[in-house]
Parts: sequence; structure tokens; C-alpha cells
Amino acid sequence: MFEDYLIDSYSFYEKAQKCENEREAKKYYRASIFYASSSIESFANYLADTFNQGESLSEFEIAFLLDKRLFFNPDKIEVEDKTEFHSVDDKLKILIKKFIEDFDFKCRDWSQFNEFKKFRNRLVHPRESEDNIDLTDYRDHLKRGLTSIINLMNIISNGIFKRPLRKKLLDLIP
Repeated sequence: MFEDYLIDSYSFYEKAQKCENEREAKKYYRASIFYASSSIESFANYLADTFNQGESLSEFEIAFLLDKRLFFNPDKIEVEDKTEFHSVDDKLKILIKKFIEDFDFKCRDWSQFNEFKKFRNRLVHPRESEDNIDLTDYRDHLKRGLTSIINLMNIISNGIFKRPLRKKLLDLIP
């Protein structure tokens, strides 16, 4: 799904760029932002499922990536799990620390990803009654955010699978 979401995000980005009507452009930018955010979450979940099937990480790491918390139930004398949601950036940190030796969490892609998340959260949890965000802010945040998301996915893919993302996905970098 993460590939489809990236493609959809880029498609809405292109539509927004071509719009002459500000309201219409903002609509497409928001859609693109939401798809870009969903793509990185979907990517993290894809990796969690892959590791779960391959049983190649510890059960605690897999549980964390799958939004679970393991605990011992003394009544049943067994280990059980409960749903416990974890942020996508925490999941990515685990994967990066595990598979990429020299990653700098102060690098541009990581900081722009975090800025993009803040901007997305501003849209998802608005504090104002009207959208007073400038069109260029939409464009700039999306452009940097989509770029950082694709770059982070590529770095993680190289670290885990020893190969980059498909070219068609790398070509979506605005």
C-alpha cells in the first residue's frame, strides 16, 4: 500500500500545482499531505509484517513495530499482548538504529520529516476555524515532506534489504 499512497500523494501534488483556484489547490495539497503521511506509516507497518513473518527480530521488537505490548498474565501463566500504539517516528528509529550504522538523526531528511509531521498535525487537529495557511506554505511543506519521506524510505530499504526503492518511487521526489 505504501507505494500506492506515494503515487497518490504525488498525483495530488501535481494537481495542486496546476490549480488556479486557491481553495481547489489547498484541497489537493491537503490530500497529498494525508497520503504522504499514510505512505510512511504504511511502510513501517509493511516492514513490521515482513519481520513478523520472517521472525528475524526479537519478539519484543516485533511487538513494538506491530503496536503491541507483551506482558505476562499470571492467571493464565502465559505471555499475552495488548494493543499499544506507537508513533511512526519511534518505529522508524528502531529500524534505523538496528539496520543503518551511521544515520544522523540531525540530518536534513529526519528534521524535515518531523517538520512535515507537525504541519500535518496542524491540519488534522486545527485550532483555527478557517484555513489561513498560505498556499506557498502548503507547497513548501509538502515538497520538503514528500522528499524526506521518500529519502527515508530509501535509506531504510537500503539498510534492510540492501537495495533502494524502485526507481518509479524515487522519481516521485518533487
